[in-house]
Amino acid sequence: MDMSSEVHDFLLLTLDKEEQLLRSTWLRNVTSDEYREGVTLMKNYILHHKVSFWLTDSRLLDTILFADQQWLKREIGPLLKSSSLQRIARVLTEDVFNYIWLENIIQQIREEYEITVELAQFSSLEAAFDWLRME
Repeated sequence: MDMSSEVHDFLLLTLDKEEQLLRSTWLRNVTSDEYREGVTLMKNYILHHKVSFWLTDSRLLDTILFADQQWLKREIGPLLKSSSLQRIARVLTEDVFNYIWLENIIQQIREEYEITVELAQFSSLEAAFDWLRME
């Protein structure tokens, strides 16, 4: 397996080049600046390594501030339209607000940028991996 990892204070990025899979794991709750820095790191990885599948483990994050949600929409919308991403799986706690805000952002991105990337949210890593690997 051709794997590489990059560890930051609050984020672990692991790239499986064979499977074109980026796995990002938030290591703790973050400030607004750290959140934006982390998303920018992931975005650069996705573009640079032509990632097709992205698994993001957000279980340690609290609800993201509204301003950061809007920022995320502006950053991720163009990425989803121009990158090679096919599927994104997000693992999160069973906090319904965390689930809903991302669903709303993705719906807005779908309408605004006409993207075809599939996104699903899960409460377990196993379910997320299984879904990413489905044909």
